[in-house]
Amino acid sequence: MILNQLGEFGLLQRIRRRVPSRPAAVSVGIGDDAAVLRMSPHRELIVTTDMFVEAVDFDPAHGTFRQIGYKALAANLSDVAAMGGRPFAFLVGLAVPGRTSVRAVDEIYHGMLSLARRHRVALIGGDTSASPKGMLIAVTVLGEVEPGRAVTRSGARAGDRVYVTGTLGDSRAGLEILKRRKNRKRLQPPAGESYLIRRHFFPAPRVVFGRLLGRRGWATAMIDLSDGLASDLRHLCEAGRVGARVERDRLPVSAPLAAYARRRGRSAPDYALRGGEDFELLFTVREKNAAAVEAAAKRMALSVTSIGAIVPSRRGITVIGKGGREVPLTLKSYEHFTHP
Repeated sequence: MILNQLGEFGLLQRIRRRVPSRPAAVSVGIGDDAAVLRMSPHRELIVTTDMFVEAVDFDPAHGTFRQIGYKALAANLSDVAAMGGRPFAFLVGLAVPGRTSVRAVDEIYHGMLSLARRHRVALIGGDTSASPKGMLIAVTVLGEVEPGRAVTRSGARAGDRVYVTGTLGDSRAGLEILKRRKNRKRLQPPAGESYLIRRHFFPAPRVVFGRLLGRRGWATAMIDLSDGLASDLRHLCEAGRVGARVERDRLPVSAPLAAYARRRGRSAPDYALRGGEDFELLFTVREKNAAAVEAAAKRMALSVTSIGAIVPSRRGITVIGKGGREVPLTLKSYEHFTHP
């Protein structure tokens, strides 16, 4: 068997099976958005890491090095947000070819540091190396959370509401636009397309809201939308051994995405289901706490949408479409090794 057959998620399961039972100091180990370590009676440490590989996760021809740096840190901050934690520091591993300009490296760090200042996260170290071909950026973020308050993927129960923050599918559409426009001479895209491109390059990690959901104990399970709703909802359901019903017409899409999808003869909800790298939060809430969650989001001027409900695992993961027809969710999002 080769990795193209096994797939990214199959590889992760294979690694997890080979790891011995976790030490007592580890509250949350392999299989969630981040690991959680017990540091003291008053604090637990959150640790997460992500790699950005040239020609796999980004293409310098599509954007600036500042945008690439910003997004590399945003992806990791979103993981901490999904655990209900507060990020406070990060480290960067950077491998680049020797022919890379110093200005390009400066711009990568400029992008990361501009986002870090916004969230009061300090760069505390890392490593640099020469690369024979292409760039690799590996970011590790450290966060903290009160003992027992980390939100995992596995806490959802039948009857919980399913929520998402923001709008979905914008990043996927933005990347699609960039790929289509790569060889065109026209430099300035229409306003709606510019919005989608910005959403691809500058996601907004929902750190403050994720922290609130964890601190108040409102979120029973949570995951950030990095792989796309179709895949990440499946991860959340598998972790909690539950199913879900999602209402297709309730999936939140932006006006620019709706207009773009119409022009392309495509379905905006399909972008919402398949689209990766929105870095919004997908979370579940007990019915009794739903009003409090929605009121808190409104005070923060943050859009949250109830898109469905958790059901017993025997009912699977389904989507309710036109006319109330309920069908199994078979769509899949991006997965390393299985996608070219």
